[in-house]
Amino acid sequence: MTQKYDRFDLEAEIMRVWNTKDDLQSITHRMMDDPDPMSEDDIANALIGLEELHDIRCKKLFNVFESMVKNNCFKSELTRKDIDENK
Repeated sequence: MTQKYDRFDLEAEIMRVWNTKDDLQSITHRMMDDPDPMSEDDIANALIGLEELHDIRCKKLFNVFESMVKNNCFKSELTRKDIDENK
């Protein structure tokens, strides 16, 4: 399925990738501040799951970007000559 994306879709996907930071903060809080300590297996499972989720987010971001490139969403109205003249 090929969907038409715009800059707002790209921005939304970039912001979703940043969620990984929040996820890591949640895991860190659980590891350090929760009265019920995580086992090594629990920590490993949480990190492996986050790794997979981050990979999924990045793939989606790249798919949006790739689709936008294919659909010439980044095509500029300026020519190389216009750019050179404004230097």
